[in-house]
Amino acid sequence: MAEYLVLARKYRSESFDQVVGQDPIARTLIGAIEAGRVAHAYLFTGTRGVGKTTMARILAKALNCLAADAPTPKPCNRCDACLAIARGDDMDVIEIDGASNRGIDESRQLRSNAIFRPARSRYKVYYIDEVHMLTKEAFNALLKTLEEPPGHVKFIFATTEVEKVPQTILSRCQRFDFRNIPTRLIDDHLATVCKAEKVRAEPAALFRIARLAAGSMRDALSLLDQALAGGVELTEEEVVRILGTPSDERMIALAGQIVAGSAAVALAELNGVLEGGVGLSSAVEALGGVFRNMMLAACCGAESDLLELPDAQRASVADLSKRMSMPAMVQAVGILQSLARNIRTSSLARALAEAAVVRLAEADKFVDPQSLLDRLEALRGGKPAPSTGRKSPPRPAEGPAALSPPGPSPVNGPPSGGASQVIRWEAAWLADNWKVVVQALFTRRLSQVAGILQPATVLGFDGQVLRLGFGPAHESLRLRCAGAMSQAVASALTDLAGEAIRCEYVSTGGGKTPPAAKANGVLSTAEKNELAKDPAVRAVVDLFGGGVVDIRKDGELPANEEI
Repeated sequence: MAEYLVLARKYRSESFDQVVGQDPIARTLIGAIEAGRVAHAYLFTGTRGVGKTTMARILAKALNCLAADAPTPKPCNRCDACLAIARGDDMDVIEIDGASNRGIDESRQLRSNAIFRPARSRYKVYYIDEVHMLTKEAFNALLKTLEEPPGHVKFIFATTEVEKVPQTILSRCQRFDFRNIPTRLIDDHLATVCKAEKVRAEPAALFRIARLAAGSMRDALSLLDQALAGGVELTEEEVVRILGTPSDERMIALAGQIVAGSAAVALAELNGVLEGGVGLSSAVEALGGVFRNMMLAACCGAESDLLELPDAQRASVADLSKRMSMPAMVQAVGILQSLARNIRTSSLARALAEAAVVRLAEADKFVDPQSLLDRLEALRGGKPAPSTGRKSPPRPAEGPAALSPPGPSPVNGPPSGGASQVIRWEAAWLADNWKVVVQALFTRRLSQVAGILQPATVLGFDGQVLRLGFGPAHESLRLRCAGAMSQAVASALTDLAGEAIRCEYVSTGGGKTPPAAKANGVLSTAEKNELAKDPAVRAVVDLFGGGVVDIRKDGELPANEEI
């Protein structure tokens, strides 16, 4: 039985025009050969499987093809030199593994052998793969030979980590950067290979393999080899089963539940994906890909070439992108990228993934503190503030200035210097957006907040007051709120632990008329006990360790009262 040759080797490109996805480099090398301007040293850099070794062998064949009287851009691929170079065992084209031959002794041996003319070819070609693995001493030993080699010697270096190659080497080479191969070109090449192998393959299956290859042709051919091992017909279901990748439809459905805010259903979808045999890392990567495609669809349009998706899935992703704000999509991509990195070493990988899904589904409850602070600063300056970053798209009446209060501009009181600053907004706007202000204050350091607010600030509307003040050295922040808003404020504060803040709370008693404060402001024990039963008071006291210092009847606190 003949030894099986894997597809990545069997279908390696044999001429410049067969190299997939590297046309600019191929044209440059063809022009150099035709003009007789072939350099003495080349450096090929790029990620794995993009054609560096293939291009080096084609260049070596073009220089040494025995069927031509001079270097030719179209080697015959039939002479002894071309066949031996293609196999990697030609006596005049020496392929060296930089990782195994990285010392100064190997470099000295190369220098001593380079002075001898090739046995049968025009040039002696040294191809060093992963050249960045050479030691500093080995590089230094090559410098003189590399700068002024004998006329019959050519050097070709290849590396995936060009930043590790010394500048002294780079300056002596012509550098070519190999790009990742576009998915559509990999897909076309896989179809050609399947046709040559007489294998029936669904276009969707080949596209999935091409996308999984992430720009590497060798990876794509290796994945195709693995998928074809199961039979002569390749379907998308077989690719999903054999390669352990989640189906695009299921991942889009999972993203749809996240966008809809259905955390429980999203977790059930994730569980179904994992029970189907898909690894957690693959699922997270695929979900990140869905949100990336949503972001691109919203930013560049559903027809953009950046979206490497079949037409049916383009429509689904474009529809999802209309139901989620751009900041939320960008945040989702970042969260899933961090998750993919963290689950590799975590013993609670699944818990982290589930927490991320819940966080994305409940994104309106997780607001970025910096963006909140920015909005607060924009409000202070009377400038339109950015979007709130909620999952749902804004209503037609809303826009970039959604956080700008309607009606009259904020009315500022006397300048700082002991007096309070009074900011008033219409009730309808503040009722929807007051959490932005409160969360910005309670999730940032006091020194940062102090740079925006006056030493004392009052936010008031329709008989409801939120009063904020700072100690002399901004060492404490005091909060007082009254009216119907107080209960909601206390609920929000329970989610904002982490800052050592002194909180003074004024409650209306949840609709009940609390006992009136005594004339001297001192509460009796019975009054304090009754007040302590207020759920809002308990929430604030438990969170901040504060105490009740005052109690008022229903009604607005005087705007000029000292805090």
